Amino acid sequence: MMEQPSTPDTDTATAASPGAEKPPRPRGGGLALLVALLALAGTGGAGFYAWQQHQTLAARIADLERGMNEQLAQRASLDALGLLRKELDSLRQSLEAQQQSLTQDTTQRLDALRAELATQQQALDALRALTGRDERLWRLGEIERLLTAAQTRLRLLDDTATARLLLQEADRTAAPLGGEALPLREAMQQVTSGLNGAHLDREGLALRLTQLAETLPELPRIKPSTEHVENAPAEGWWPRVKAWVGGWLHIERKTAPAAERDQALLEAANKLLQARRALLARDTPQALELVRQAAEAASARLDGHDTRALGALDELADITTELARPTPTMVDLTPAFTALRALRAAGETATLQGN
Repeated sequence: MMEQPSTPDTDTATAASPGAEKPPRPRGGGLALLVALLALAGTGGAGFYAWQQHQTLAARIADLERGMNEQLAQRASLDALGLLRKELDSLRQSLEAQQQSLTQDTTQRLDALRAELATQQQALDALRALTGRDERLWRLGEIERLLTAAQTRLRLLDDTATARLLLQEADRTAAPLGGEALPLREAMQQVTSGLNGAHLDREGLALRLTQLAETLPELPRIKPSTEHVENAPAEGWWPRVKAWVGGWLHIERKTAPAAERDQALLEAANKLLQARRALLARDTPQALELVRQAAEAASARLDGHDTRALGALDELADITTELARPTPTMVDLTPAFTALRALRAAGETATLQGN
């Protein structure tokens, strides 16, 4: 038979009966405590689990926020990069447009410059064709002027050095004319070769004659013999007084008066000045004769032992020798002028044929 479970009323009645044995402590309080403890443990575990879940959820949320922020920053960077790319594309397009415009402008300007250069080249060619004829005429005129000047120097001034320089300049002027100027240049070369003879430097000789005329009267002269004068008796009272005073008083004159200068040397100096005038007047024979006369007078009066006197005599001898040289034959410039006229006529004929 199954035991019936006890009820709270039965338990209460049993405990109330006096003299009864103390009933045992009911097991329901420990169970409740156990249940409470279990509930508390469960609640703590659940709270811990909830806290752990909250921390995990917070960490995940933080990760999501961080990832979202990174994605937003990356998105912002991408947007900025996109904007920069758009600006770069815009600048590249603008640069390409400017470069294309500049290329077109440069091409147009180059075409305009080429056209202008071609026009100027045509004008320059026409000018060269015109100035080529003018240059030829100018060269021919310049050669004629130089030949005329050389002829004047030779015939009127006897200046072969300057005439030679003028002919050389005329030859340099004719050189660019080429082979057609060969006869003219050959004629001028013959004239230049004819000028290589003796040349009389009239200006230089005139200067030397002037210097000799100035120094000749002052040069030492031959001392006259005074023995017969000292032994001769003094005549008159003035010579006797001079002799008596000269015995105890010595008078020395520093410079001789003009009256005591040698008259022969003065005349020789005058002849030298006359020779200078004759030489500059192209009268070489007259100049030579006057210099010879002056040299003879000077050699008779100057002291041959003095170096200055000997130098003056040697200078006179050199001048005499140079004046006595044979005069070079007169150079004829007629062949050069003839060749020049033929060259000019040939140029005029070619111009008429071209027209």
